[in-house]
Amino acid sequence: MKYWLLIFVLPLLACSAGLSGLSDKELRRRHYECEHSVSLSAAEIQVCNNIKRECERRAAEGNFVC
Repeated sequence: MKYWLLIFVLPLLACSAGLSGLSDKELRRRHYECEHSVSLSAAEIQVCNNIKRECERRAAEGNFVC
């Protein structure tokens, strides 16, 4: 599972607009995976931090998706 996370989410690190383009459903799914993952690598932790920030950004706009 963690390799899947790296393959599909790591490219989104390149630009902040990448996560804002995710649907609510996809963001919720990725956030759930991050919250329940164990032994993440440094790159995976960074991806999860970016996902968390996107959840917080949407929450500030009133969209409590995560």
